[in-house]
Amino acid sequence: MSPEDLTGFIYKSHAAALQLAQISTRERDSLLLELAESVKKNKNLILEANTLDLEASRDMAVPELVLEWLKLTPERLNNAIECLKHLSNLPDPLTLHVGINGYQRVPLGVVAFVYEGFPQLGLIAAGMCLKVGNTIILKGGNEGTNTQEAIATIAKDILVARSFPEACITSVPKGVILKELIIQEKYLRLVIPYGRPSFVQQVSKQATVSALPIAMGNCYLYLSASGNLDFAKEIILNSRKGDPDAVNAIEKVVIHKSWLDHTLDRNLGAWIVSLKKQGLVVRGCATTTTYFRELLEETHSDETDKPSRVLLEQAIETEDVWGQAYLDETIAIKIVNDTEEAIAWVNQYSSGHADVLLTDSLSERDRFVSRINSSTIFVNAHSRFSRCAKLGDNGNAKIALGMSSLKTRGASRYPGVIDIYALTTTKQILTNSHLL
Repeated sequence: MSPEDLTGFIYKSHAAALQLAQISTRERDSLLLELAESVKKNKNLILEANTLDLEASRDMAVPELVLEWLKLTPERLNNAIECLKHLSNLPDPLTLHVGINGYQRVPLGVVAFVYEGFPQLGLIAAGMCLKVGNTIILKGGNEGTNTQEAIATIAKDILVARSFPEACITSVPKGVILKELIIQEKYLRLVIPYGRPSFVQQVSKQATVSALPIAMGNCYLYLSASGNLDFAKEIILNSRKGDPDAVNAIEKVVIHKSWLDHTLDRNLGAWIVSLKKQGLVVRGCATTTTYFRELLEETHSDETDKPSRVLLEQAIETEDVWGQAYLDETIAIKIVNDTEEAIAWVNQYSSGHADVLLTDSLSERDRFVSRINSSTIFVNAHSRFSRCAKLGDNGNAKIALGMSSLKTRGASRYPGVIDIYALTTTKQILTNSHLL
């Protein structure tokens, strides 16, 4: 496809967005429900297409991590269907404005969702865009071509049957290079990249349109002197239970040096062993590794403790590792002298989208919260991310595509949870007496 043809392709989405913005909230919500039912009805067709993608991807030597993301189980597809249903019940952000002289929410226009694996996320992203009157262009990796096309075809049939513009939900034609898509400034309004950090960073750097990168992994937990080891372990394990992507996984733990004091009833060594027994691979800074080895020598561990002996065999030698997401079962521990050092370390190396503090000190809490450069900070609270979070007993839910960071380009536009409000913008309305 030539650049001119690609511009024409995106123009069709732009024209469809202008029409979609004029369609009532009730009609868009009805479309979401029908789309959910059609996906449910054609579930086997989608899963069969996904099986073809998985088989082809193994021949293409696609990384195991991406293969896991690509795998579309019935449970994952059902979750996407539920998200569509809940979206139809949410209030319409476009109806919210402040009087005559104020700001009114409006659709962005054309949104491109580019991603590795995660075929169900394309469906959720499409539903979120339809909810607020945007059109969406899906650009998945080559590993998920069949699944994406199956979903896009189902959506297309529903759109045509309901007299909606066909270009409301489209897939990028074969042969279009990703770099060519994300520089289409004339009609494309937003690019949302999702996948491995290297992929997200590459798209964000190359895009000349606004980008809203979704962050994943490399979240930090600071265990202060007054924190609680058991609760820290609970938060770490819970943060990793997202399926298939633990967006807010705690991968790095910063610990106050007071926990190294053997005279205190804190037992950091046993805590580290307990993490290993939960299937985590624990690494540490030089101080952590030295502490653990000395502890093993003091306790004269016998042959049954061999796994513990090699638990921290190698210290982390290069600092850049602290700023990289593992996206696996690895966790790293860093010992700091005080809260000031913890704040500086987290600000330097955290992903900047979700960090946790455990403390009983109000002054320490206030200092940490005010100075940590992260879009979401959890204080003595679980950080697990859920795309479909239930709100109370009224059946409502908060639907989120992902999390954005304060540290990445584009996130300043809408930091934190990427929900339907993040896919809108505002316009100001002024009467004669308020003209500038």
